[in-house]
Amino acid sequence: MQAQVEDAPGGRDREPLPPTRTTTLLAELVETVEGDKTSLGWLLAQLKLRAFGYALLVFSLPSCLPMPPGIPTVCGLVLALVGVQMIIGTRRLWLPSVLARREIGKERLRAMVARATPWIGRLERLARPRLAVFTGAIGHRLVGSVVVILAIVMALPIPFFGNMPPAIAILIIAIGLTEGDGLIVAVGLAVSVVALALSGTVAVEGVHWFIGAVGA
Repeated sequence: MQAQVEDAPGGRDREPLPPTRTTTLLAELVETVEGDKTSLGWLLAQLKLRAFGYALLVFSLPSCLPMPPGIPTVCGLVLALVGVQMIIGTRRLWLPSVLARREIGKERLRAMVARATPWIGRLERLARPRLAVFTGAIGHRLVGSVVVILAIVMALPIPFFGNMPPAIAILIIAIGLTEGDGLIVAVGLAVSVVALALSGTVAVEGVHWFIGAVGA
């Protein structure tokens, strides 16, 4: 089984701006989950033609909050695949079955959306279509390149919430894409530099702490 969704981030059939705001779509997405759990592949399929921007948002969201080990790694791998597909301009958003079958509980998904909604809502109120260069074909490839780097860092076992800064940067970029606001995308790209510096610092300090603990 493979999860595929039609899309065209760099082609003639580029996705239109969504008729609903990002927070509304996330709330509706949670309510459409049947049962106690759902798979990453199912979530991807529900995003339909808006798959790329919303995939970045949905799979960065869990790591913006303190999560059990393993979740940032899985989400990082998914985001890296999304980023690569943005770079090459693929028309289909694809996940290998081993990732598409991974499950997340409905209540955990609901809690993540509820905690993030106020912050996303603040950016929504500022968002409007502008700086289209960051949301067009060239922008998608640039964003894809940055997302791949951030996602790889996010997937690493960095201690002390070191996975959160790159996830927050991807989330900001994703909101800019879903709202068609190139300025927010540009802010997210700038935040990416800070996020990488923070995660690198945390990783180095974590290694120093571990070496000191072992030496003691």
